[in-house]
Amino acid sequence: MESVGVGLLGLGTVGTAVARRLIGEWELLGERAGATPVLRCIAVRDVARSRGIDLKNARLVGDPHAVLADPAVAIVVEAMGGTDPATALIESALRAGKTVVTANKAVIAASGPHLSALAAEHGAHLYFEASVGAGLPIVGLLRGSLLGDRITALDCVINGTTNVILTQMRGAGVSFERALEDAQRRGFAEADPSLDIDGWDAVHKLVILAWLALGGYLPPEQVDRVGIRDVAGNDVAALAELGYRVRLLAHAERAGNGAIHLRVRPTAVGTGHLLHDVDDADNAVIISSDLAGTVMLRGLGAGGASTASAVVSDLVTAIRERGLPSTVNAAMPREPILLGDEDVEVAGYVHVRLSTEADARALVLQALEDRGLPVDAAVDLSGSELIVLTGMAPRAVHDRALETLDTLTSVDQILGALDRVEA
Repeated sequence: MESVGVGLLGLGTVGTAVARRLIGEWELLGERAGATPVLRCIAVRDVARSRGIDLKNARLVGDPHAVLADPAVAIVVEAMGGTDPATALIESALRAGKTVVTANKAVIAASGPHLSALAAEHGAHLYFEASVGAGLPIVGLLRGSLLGDRITALDCVINGTTNVILTQMRGAGVSFERALEDAQRRGFAEADPSLDIDGWDAVHKLVILAWLALGGYLPPEQVDRVGIRDVAGNDVAALAELGYRVRLLAHAERAGNGAIHLRVRPTAVGTGHLLHDVDDADNAVIISSDLAGTVMLRGLGAGGASTASAVVSDLVTAIRERGLPSTVNAAMPREPILLGDEDVEVAGYVHVRLSTEADARALVLQALEDRGLPVDAAVDLSGSELIVLTGMAPRAVHDRALETLDTLTSVDQILGALDRVEA
């Protein structure tokens, strides 16, 4: 059987899992790909360090450019992480006509359209299934099975770390800080968890999904982003009593005029919603489209084995599709029209501590209504605290209403405010 040379950039958790599969299951992969993938060359930082894996005939090199320059390497697997030097290395590989498989969400979110066009220009291919949801085959679904649909919205839980933290806050009744410490101790959160808890990881993934699903590319910096650092345990507990679970919800939508909106925000998810029960490290993506209707994928969205599954699957596909033109997402997408805060409608949750002023409760509710924010329900808590579930209204209306509450003498303090979605 014909063989296809593979070069690997990085031999960390994902890279090692990929190497084990290529070396240990070469016959199975060859049968499925129609040619045998052979690991030829691996770039690592320290060539002398023991790896705990038998790499057979694959050679270790300290310079990643040596992998790109190897004439025996036709497919490059990038498993380094980060954007520098990964982006430049991927560009160099594509310019050399070598197909690239990557799990690097930061690179694809920042440069996916450019790299895809570069691949097409040089007769190569770019595969990145593992960049979103690890082994969850959402990229393949959007690049293949749903190409005949007009997709109008995506609703996703696509960061396992924040979902573990929020699940722990609800289940154990602990603060964000305690839940984060527990997640770090259990290996679900990094020593520096900023990318996860500040929402950037979910933003990167949402940008990729929206590019594929909605046809418009929005740079990560332009996404409406709020992380979970300020989510209070009291709010998580109060919402649980009302039947809600707090998720870091990633949402993308396209209006009838083609304008798009992307946001990542902590959100109260109501009972009966498809994302309500997605706990712990699970990921889930809901696709709303005109022909297929509502499509949902759910599964483990992180981990070396799950990510390696998507990388190796892409590798098999890359071998199968050798010689075919690179047409999917080859053109640079148009610059999208963005929905403004006056056009994006959301429902909300507001938690305030009332002052001792007479009729403080009624004054708060009246102020919200006067600012154009409907009140769906109001729940009194002990200690003069009030929860208000607000109805659908433009984001700008919500913001102006909260600014008004902050000036009222009837409000001692705004304790929390979140978006809210129902079934």
